[in-house]
Amino acid sequence: MTWLEAPLNYWRSGGILLAPLSMVCFGIWFYFLRSRIHLMKETALATAAASALADDAAPAAGSLPQNLQSLCPYVARALAEDTPSAVQVFDEESARLVAGMRRDAGVLKALTIVAPLLGLLGTVVGMMATFDAVAGSDGDTARRVADGVSRALITTQVGLVIAIPGVFGQMHLRRLQRRFQVQLESLRLHVFEITVERLA
Repeated sequence: MTWLEAPLNYWRSGGILLAPLSMVCFGIWFYFLRSRIHLMKETALATAAASALADDAAPAAGSLPQNLQSLCPYVARALAEDTPSAVQVFDEESARLVAGMRRDAGVLKALTIVAPLLGLLGTVVGMMATFDAVAGSDGDTARRVADGVSRALITTQVGLVIAIPGVFGQMHLRRLQRRFQVQLESLRLHVFEITVERLA
C-alpha cells in the first residue's frame, strides 16, 4: 500500500458526505484566517493612528497628521467633517467596519455548527446501511455491515475534527475583537477631544 492509498481508502469508507465536510473545513479555515488577518491589521492601524493623534498637536489647530489617511481612513473622514458631527461620523464609519467583521464571524460560527451536524447525518446514513445489510440475506452481509459502521464512525470523526478547531478559532477571534474595540474607544476619545478643542 502506497502513502496515497491509505487516505483514499479512508475517503471511500467515509462515503459521499466527506465531500461537503471538506468544503465546510475549507470555509472554516478561510473565514478564520481572513478574520484574523483583518482584525490584526485594523488593530495595528488603529493603535498607530491613536499614537499619531496623541503625539501630534496639529489636529486641534485644524490640520491632521500626514499619515492618518493611510492609517485609518474612517478617522480622517470623521475629522475632516464639520466639527460638531465628527464623533457621529466616526461612530457610523467604525460601526460599518465592525459589522463586516461580525458578518465574517457569523459565517464562521455557522460553519462550525454545520460540521458536526453533517457528521451526525453521516452516522445516520451509515447505520441505515448497516441495518439494511443485517436485514439482507445475501452472502455479502458481513462486508456491508462493516462498510456501514465504518461510514457512520468516519463521518462523525471528521465532523468533530473539523468543528473543534473552529470553536477555538472563534474564541481567539473574540479576544482579537475585544482588543480592537478597546482601540476604537481610544480613537473615539481622541476624536472627541479634538472636536472639543476645535470648538474652544
